[in-house]
Amino acid sequence: MRIPDHLRPPLLEQLEDQEHSEDCLVLRGSALGHALLQDNDKRDFFIKKFIQSDEPSTEGNELARELQARGVGNILLGKKAENYLSRAKELFEGELEKALPHLPEDVAIDVATEPLKMARQARSGLMENAFLVRDWKLCINEAQHGRSIIPDYLLYQPHREGYPIEFVAKGMDNGDKDLVSKGLGMQEEFLQYVIDVGYLKPWEDAYFVSHSLCLITRKLVLEL
Repeated sequence: MRIPDHLRPPLLEQLEDQEHSEDCLVLRGSALGHALLQDNDKRDFFIKKFIQSDEPSTEGNELARELQARGVGNILLGKKAENYLSRAKELFEGELEKALPHLPEDVAIDVATEPLKMARQARSGLMENAFLVRDWKLCINEAQHGRSIIPDYLLYQPHREGYPIEFVAKGMDNGDKDLVSKGLGMQEEFLQYVIDVGYLKPWEDAYFVSHSLCLITRKLVLEL
């Protein structure tokens, strides 16, 4: 993955502008920005800062995502992540339990209901959580359940047959290095796509976990 030349100057400018922020979301965005610039020292500096920052006063899927990101940060730093990930899992499961009885019969509706949005977010979080704790079978199961409530037209086309980390999980479960490499390639291709079309804006933080999953998968490839 690479930052296009025309996006590098505004990224560097934005990172400089927010360098002294104490907001946990901004700190995590800075960590992602420096990761994309392949400056791991600064990436790790901002990861430590956002993990040490106060947890936001949010709840549900939003808080679960925050805790999961902190767990991912610890993984990148070589530290234990179990506490953050177990708390995130409990929240995702709670949101899913609340949403499931209220899902519409037709999940391909043009405007998703709030329970459908909650369920999709929770399933995605549970899939990633299972991957991060290396429960490959659970990751595969959550990925399949997650796709069942998202119509194909809403999915990035290559993900309609399987999510990148789903392929990685299948490969790890079966000792198939080719499947792991396929999943890694898909994840990197997707992130390069969102970089190129302008969706990935590190100061908005949205892709910190997605980018980190690539880094974690690269290490998994070396284990096979």
